[in-house]
Amino acid sequence: MAVRWKVGKGDKINILNVTWMLDRCINRWPTFVDCNFLDGKNVQQLILSNGMWNCELLQRAFHPSLISLITQVAIEYDGEDQMVLMKMCSGKTVSAMVYEQMWINKCNLEDVEYFSWVKKLKMSKNIEVFWWRLGKSAILTNMFLMNHKISDNSLCPRGCQANETYEHIMVQCNYLIEIIMKLQEWGIFIPIFHSLDCCLEELRKMSAQNSGIVQVYCSIVYYSWKNRNDIKHGKSAMPCSIVTANALFYAVSKSGPFLFSWDTNLLRESQKTWYPPPKEWIKVNVDASLTSSNLAGIGGIFRDHKGQFISAFGKNGIHWDIGNLELQAVLTVKEFLKNWMLECKGLIIESDNINIIKFIQNFLKENKENVEKWPHKNLCFLNDFNKVVFLHAYRNCNNVANCCATMALESSFFFDSFSFDCIPSLLLGLIKEECDPFITCT
Repeated sequence: MAVRWKVGKGDKINILNVTWMLDRCINRWPTFVDCNFLDGKNVQQLILSNGMWNCELLQRAFHPSLISLITQVAIEYDGEDQMVLMKMCSGKTVSAMVYEQMWINKCNLEDVEYFSWVKKLKMSKNIEVFWWRLGKSAILTNMFLMNHKISDNSLCPRGCQANETYEHIMVQCNYLIEIIMKLQEWGIFIPIFHSLDCCLEELRKMSAQNSGIVQVYCSIVYYSWKNRNDIKHGKSAMPCSIVTANALFYAVSKSGPFLFSWDTNLLRESQKTWYPPPKEWIKVNVDASLTSSNLAGIGGIFRDHKGQFISAFGKNGIHWDIGNLELQAVLTVKEFLKNWMLECKGLIIESDNINIIKFIQNFLKENKENVEKWPHKNLCFLNDFNKVVFLHAYRNCNNVANCCATMALESSFFFDSFSFDCIPSLLLGLIKEECDPFITCT
């Protein structure tokens, strides 16, 4: 049974805590109301002496969409406030009531151990509060607004031609799927779910074993929603690649400075093509070349999150061990760092020698305190960065660095934006081949 107060003089009806409009009290509406201003007031204070609504006072306390609903409430100023019956459950079959309750439970995420695993993820507060509000069904989707008669349009504002439900914004939105596919292109395997139930169950299971993937998923849902709000309020949509990079950064922003397990927890090896780093990060690819006459070359290239060229280097010498030379290529990075690079959010060092990458990862993990031990002391310069990641890349994803190492066999070199015109055509062609797709998409 549901009841609602019929407005007479309004002196018995508390504005916030009593149901007098639609089917619930305003305190249970996560909508646009100045609760501090209305606290303790009754409906009579919103009515003029002639029995009409005080529009000036309504504008002070309510959102325009809510004002239009309030002004439709009839006032019988000569009568007393009365409770009237809205509806009763009698007449419904057991199946109908079960179906209704199942639908309510689907919109209320508290029944799936929701808050326990969300809290354990230790995400940034903005993202955690957003997912907490999702669990309380307190996100103002278009379907929510339409059900509460605040809006007459329930469709997704991005043009998905589907009702904007919680399931839609968390699983089915085309823009969200586009972000996930972009992450998969970058080598980060994020699953695409087909239902809300499946999504929540799988995220709960993964939170215990692979929390990094869950953190990324929660972040992309949050940033997808933020971008959706910009579109709805008339702002231009951010490119998918930028939203993806932001989500990825905030998902790992609470990790330590050396992300040893990123390649196993979030990023996969680059197998098909070179991928740019997250937004405001720098990626440096390095490689080494050794001839039968022991002539050695070390080379590398720095690029930003758009794939744009920052600098390239090559250094020649004499050596006899290709494995040690590949390690020297990583250590040589410090010679070509610039002070402004320390302001970036993170540095990714990528090499096609998987043994060297694993050696560095394992060594740093096992010898965090022993900084005097080689090669740890040679890597101490990385402590100046916010985050540092060591990744393995397949040979066909490291073509530019390989070209730099080969060129270094002839002579050492250094190119940056000021000497871009001096870059040999072969190297320039490889740089443009890898960078142009990402410049276009962003």
